[in-house]
Amino acid sequence: MNGKLYLIGCGPGDSDLLTLKAFNTIQKLDIALIDHLLTQEIIDCIPPHTQVVFVGKEKGKHSFPQDQINTMITHYAHQGYTVGRLKCGDPYIFGRGTEEALYASTHGIDVEVIAGISSALSAPLSVGIAPTARGVSTGMSIVSAHLSGDRINLAWIPLLGIDDHTTVVLMGLSRTRHIVQEALAQGIDPKLPVAIVSNATTATQSSIITTLSDLTLAAKTAPKPAVLVFGQVVNLSTVLPHYSYTPKEVSYDIACSS
Repeated sequence: MNGKLYLIGCGPGDSDLLTLKAFNTIQKLDIALIDHLLTQEIIDCIPPHTQVVFVGKEKGKHSFPQDQINTMITHYAHQGYTVGRLKCGDPYIFGRGTEEALYASTHGIDVEVIAGISSALSAPLSVGIAPTARGVSTGMSIVSAHLSGDRINLAWIPLLGIDDHTTVVLMGLSRTRHIVQEALAQGIDPKLPVAIVSNATTATQSSIITTLSDLTLAAKTAPKPAVLVFGQVVNLSTVLPHYSYTPKEVSYDIACSS
């Protein structure tokens, strides 16, 4: 009998931001496949009886290609195990959750997707930036600067020229030089406010407020992972409250297997 696959959105990092459904589902897993960006306090929510398998995919160090992860998911599920794919943020926001759900479904595995809080939303909030705010921004776009095969995506640059608009860029910190060059070439205001938010909602959270023209230089000192926020809403960071992280005590002592 086949098991079941849960694609679990684990949020931006702070375990307090796990949904109740995500936490409760994690407690019943037989196998947990985890990414390299998953914070230790999220990992500490996995109970001792669950086998934890690291399938991290770091830039330039793709030790577990997506095809191999898909195969691992089906391998465990076909043995009758309850499998959880723990993913940072939300499974369907640049998280390859779609690929995994489709692959598992076509191989006869029951799949359930559990929503999580994406860093595209939590990162701005964590440093006092409201992506939409009356009189400042009437809409927002969420884009990725990274495409498969380590290609760069700059098709979204015209969004930066829209008045009263916020653009949140994921996986863009290492691409800032190209972003700035293309934006300036397209006539985007060099004084456009930009925020770099690193490690949002965690104990090591930090941010840099800068402008488009100074973004490349500012990015050199920003820790990874980071989210870029473009737009006049960045100026709200000086007046709106910032996220307050609460230190956690370790819940479980587990060892990851490879």
